Amino acid sequence: MAETNYTRIYLREEFTSLVGNIPITLLAAQLLALPLTVPPIDVRFTLQQHAVIVEWSQFPSAQDIIDIDAAVAAFTGGVTTSSPFEYNSFAVSTSTSATPITKLNNTTPPLDAGTYQVIWTTSLRMQAVTANTGVRGTIRLTRSDGVFVEQTDGWDLTEPHAYNGAITFQVLAGQTIASLLTFNRLGASGTAEMSGARITVDKIS
Repeated sequence: MAETNYTRIYLREEFTSLVGNIPITLLAAQLLALPLTVPPIDVRFTLQQHAVIVEWSQFPSAQDIIDIDAAVAAFTGGVTTSSPFEYNSFAVSTSTSATPITKLNNTTPPLDAGTYQVIWTTSLRMQAVTANTGVRGTIRLTRSDGVFVEQTDGWDLTEPHAYNGAITFQVLAGQTIASLLTFNRLGASGTAEMSGARITVDKIS
């Protein structure tokens, strides 16, 4: 079945914030991360690599065009990496609130394409045991295109409880992974505790 595609061509001079060549995979990742009504289906060079073609499978909205134009003008380039990342917060943190408290909140730089494993380890406990109270730990991992995974665990004793896990992400070149580790008290009294927190991000293939 035939299709009619919509394309928009951006000449090199329209990348007003960029010095040097256009890193096309990084540009594509940033454009795909925009909150567009109609995301592009392709971002590629022209044959002579003097310009970039952005292609949609259907007509984008006027606001989509404005957002893409602005992103092209603001694009500063950069490089991707597959270096391992480790984020730590070993100190004891406490809370007497039902509102989540941030223990770790980090985002990787733009990554090389591949498969990445995110591992987290931490310890939960209640400093004093009270009936119908406890502590909840929550990890939320978000890829820069909006895909996320969230996992929780709870505990209601003074004895430390290991809250660990691992999740694997497929990453396109230029995408990032954000990790947010929080904890909060469950119930009306007591003090919730989180300590020994570590998050690692490693390319495994």
